[in-house]
Amino acid sequence: MVIPSHIKNLQDKSRDLTVKRVGKFSYRVDSLSNPKNNHTVTVSFDDRTVNADCTCEWANFQGIACSHVLATLEYMASLKGRTLSFWGDEDSARRQKHRLFRLTDEEAQRGIWITSRSA
Repeated sequence: MVIPSHIKNLQDKSRDLTVKRVGKFSYRVDSLSNPKNNHTVTVSFDDRTVNADCTCEWANFQGIACSHVLATLEYMASLKGRTLSFWGDEDSARRQKHRLFRLTDEEAQRGIWITSRSA
């Protein structure tokens, strides 16, 4: 599994993406590199763990937390009046003193951390 090293840059990039819900757990996210293309993100939750898969090339090479996944999670949070921040390590996330989640794929032992606060 590959975790992005510049999570804040990726979070900024994700804010330019358009997300649309297409199923109970599925979302379509436009591609910035190819405007005629889009990716499907599937999201599920287990307690405070978020499992997310994307059809982009990054995810196909076992990457998690691509910009499409971050955009989807931010979109879902916005529907509940929340905003998210993403962190590369648990200590940084815990210092924020907000709701805490972990983003991973279904087989991963590692992941990135998410904090949620009122928008």
